[in-house]
Amino acid sequence: MKKVIIALLLVFLMPALLFAVSFPSLYTLDVPYTYQNLYLSGNLGGNDAFEILYNKNLATPFSITAAVAGDYYFINHTENTHLDLSSRGSYLQLGSTGLRMNAAASGDFKSYAFSIGSFPAYYQVAGGVRFFMNLPFDGGASSLTINLSPAVGAGIGKMYFIGTIKKIVNTMEHFGVTPTEAIVEKVARQKYTSAQHFNTYSSDSSELYGTYYRDLAHAYTIDDKVVELIYLNQSQEYSFEAARWNNLMYGWQAYAQLRPSFSFTTGTKSTFKLGIALGGEWATLLAGESVYVKVGGELIPTIDTAATKVFNFLANANVDSRYFFDNPRMWIDSSLGIGVDTNAFTKFNLNLSGIFNYLIAPNFTVYGGLEVFNTFDIIRVVAGGNIRLF
Repeated sequence: MKKVIIALLLVFLMPALLFAVSFPSLYTLDVPYTYQNLYLSGNLGGNDAFEILYNKNLATPFSITAAVAGDYYFINHTENTHLDLSSRGSYLQLGSTGLRMNAAASGDFKSYAFSIGSFPAYYQVAGGVRFFMNLPFDGGASSLTINLSPAVGAGIGKMYFIGTIKKIVNTMEHFGVTPTEAIVEKVARQKYTSAQHFNTYSSDSSELYGTYYRDLAHAYTIDDKVVELIYLNQSQEYSFEAARWNNLMYGWQAYAQLRPSFSFTTGTKSTFKLGIALGGEWATLLAGESVYVKVGGELIPTIDTAATKVFNFLANANVDSRYFFDNPRMWIDSSLGIGVDTNAFTKFNLNLSGIFNYLIAPNFTVYGGLEVFNTFDIIRVVAGGNIRLF
């Protein structure tokens, strides 16, 4: 009986001992940052912005065309708000043969402006718009497309990405630095603002990289290892170990969101879609941080004028988990996904997987596991890896 009690104590206490280097108080660290940029380029193939063309094989042999494309981004993040504005793939083309224009923009604003009890609560306004016009001057058919997809919602709770904190600890251990909360927080604050730093307008971007990595090495207290830090991801062992922390989140939230959309194209029937999403997610580390679990799901009753059945019901649920061994060179990823779509041919769908990852040596990795798709219609037992022999 005594041996059984000791064994049970080891089972429950070993994870805590193995993952003693942990800083949960930093999981909810939220650092403000802001940046914006605007890129303009020619849009006639490559970066050509102007063209005078003679081609005797065309119906109109001679033409003059000018075209410019632009991408704009604006990000502003504070502890209580997040604003993301962007325009990707917009362009204007004007020439002797016609006019073509594509204007696309999207935005997302979330504000934790109030609380419900002791829990943070937020409202969110988001959406996208696309306007495309093609107007030939030679008598060809013109076309116009308009797509609108606004969204508005509210929720309670907050989710955080914590993989960065874990990778910082991993990096310190790689360089033989004893992790402390003060050092980890200092490095994290710099990493969380890296996008702001790298998006600073500069006539020599190499200076941005040099400054960033010198400051980062100083925060890590490894000022004499700037080069090694820059090329850290080239280390096979470190890259494999750090991959354990990819996409890790922490916290919970529940939300409701109204998602209407409208689409119009000349010569076709306009469509309207309205979905009401009710969802939530929760993620945490358990058993002394040896097990990661993330659970999420949505219920979306929908009206879709373009669908076979106007009234539709969508639902999905996902469980992702990851088990960390005491050996950082191995971990297990598993996932379970369930989907319901009353408009689909297969109205119920279940997928699951479990994959074991193992770094046997810096140049020798293996993996293996089981994958199930389409509610057991497809079952795969997989194994593989790679090795460098010389």
